[in-house]
Amino acid sequence: MKKVQQAAHKRENQKRRKLLVFHNLEQMIGFLFFIIIISISVWTINCVKNWLEDPDQMVLSQLTFGGDHAFTTEGDLRQAILGLGLPNTYIGQDVDDIQQEIMRYPWIKQASVRKQWPDRLIVYIEEYKPAFYWNDLYLLDDAGNVFSVPFDRLGQLQLPRIYGPEGKAKSMLETYVKLDAISKKLANNKFASEIKVAIADDRNAWQLMIKQCTADLCSENQEIKLIIGSENIEQHYYQFIKLFPEIFSRMPADEKITAADLRYENGISVQREKISQ
Repeated sequence: MKKVQQAAHKRENQKRRKLLVFHNLEQMIGFLFFIIIISISVWTINCVKNWLEDPDQMVLSQLTFGGDHAFTTEGDLRQAILGLGLPNTYIGQDVDDIQQEIMRYPWIKQASVRKQWPDRLIVYIEEYKPAFYWNDLYLLDDAGNVFSVPFDRLGQLQLPRIYGPEGKAKSMLETYVKLDAISKKLANNKFASEIKVAIADDRNAWQLMIKQCTADLCSENQEIKLIIGSENIEQHYYQFIKLFPEIFSRMPADEKITAADLRYENGISVQREKISQ
């Protein structure tokens, strides 16, 4: 009898403990449903993670190319990307590495790279804009930055040429701009000059090749070599441009000026020759 009472008491305690967790059947079913939802969510997240990390998924297959560019091609960008040896998946691409590789092209000033879900790489570039040829091997922009472009991509690009010692590009450009400003300031309908070539040596002794223009027409066979020297460069050039119309008016009709030495304090030495018929 005592054993029966103990067993009944034990069953009663177990029933009470169960009731402490689930007050009714609905609560137990709700708890089980919650556990199932959590399990499904964990499984789904794990499947998605494995899918994204699978190199056979999310192939980066589209390239969008934009920006201010005249010399860069899509082939250049693809070559830069493939040269990194990176996986071609969306997840595997490091945009910073791609940007640095694209910036290796010497004519590219800036580049930005970003990914667009699910399979697109967007590249935006800005190139240096050539304003001058530098020593026939390189180019200069208006800020004096030296860069290069494959010459087969330049076509028939006509630019003034500057020649000077290595490392002097910016200082020479500053002087060139001042001389060019003098040309434009003193230009008129009767005479104007256009600087086609500027040369400076290690002592900063300047020579120019200018093109003589009349009424906005510049003759290819009327270029004049100016020897300016290393002192008072702007002053000597200004003096020549100021005096040239008078000098030209005294020239015989069958002669032309081919060179002028401006290194004198109080005058100009002019070299001339007959115009070939």
